[in-house]
Amino acid sequence: MVTKTNLQDALRSVGGRKEFERQYQQYRGSLHFIDRDKSELLSKYADNWVAVYNSKVIAHGEKYRNVVKDIKRKGLPMEEVAVKFLSTRRVMTLF
Repeated sequence: MVTKTNLQDALRSVGGRKEFERQYQQYRGSLHFIDRDKSELLSKYADNWVAVYNSKVIAHGEKYRNVVKDIKRKGLPMEEVAVKFLSTRRVMTLF
């Protein structure tokens, strides 16, 4: 259960509400870029993990851990980078 104190502590840990909102908007923008340009990205990065930051592909690869290592090596903020697997197969989800 999230309490008001937990929420305040979480917001404080990321620099406050405005910083949280900035990071969240950056992340949403990156997700939107992937969803909007999915066909083009699939043609370049099929069956790969793709990391997007500031509407640019900043890393990609077959293994998630290698993509994360590349993001960290570049010094980018993980909480603002969208990472998705671009599969050429149809995947059924239950939620």
